[in-house]
Amino acid sequence: MIWATVAEVRGYLDAGDIPAGTEDSAVQRMIDRCARTLGAKVLRWPVLDEETDRAADEEQRGHIVAAVAETVKARFEAQQLAQQLGGEGLTEVIAAGGSVTAGKLSVSGGSKSGGSGGAKIGRSADRVPVEAIEALLAANLLGGGVPSW
Repeated sequence: MIWATVAEVRGYLDAGDIPAGTEDSAVQRMIDRCARTLGAKVLRWPVLDEETDRAADEEQRGHIVAAVAETVKARFEAQQLAQQLGGEGLTEVIAAGGSVTAGKLSVSGGSKSGGSGGAKIGRSADRVPVEAIEALLAANLLGGGVPSW
């Protein structure tokens, strides 16, 4: 199933949601990763148009594009945050409940156990944003007797 095209994702998102200068090939790779993540959440697959390999229902297809675009947006935001914080290693320290002191090199680690948590960033961030879950629900791809996420 074709989840979304680069043009659809760019059209759905605001100008600043995808970093300036990001090539279409990089956006397509991100779409592919996000589609794989979302695919693991789907309980009911849509009826597909045999010619396009996309959801036959136009409204449902729009919700699917929204789910992909919201996930792409969240992933690019996480990447930018990691870069702003000094890279993935630093974000993992913070995500584990640690801290970094500016002005001097001081890093204290935290622990994910014991409920201390920390900021949800990097690999600790939600893999699927709530906006994407809501879009999949609106597309009638989720739901039922048990939670799917």
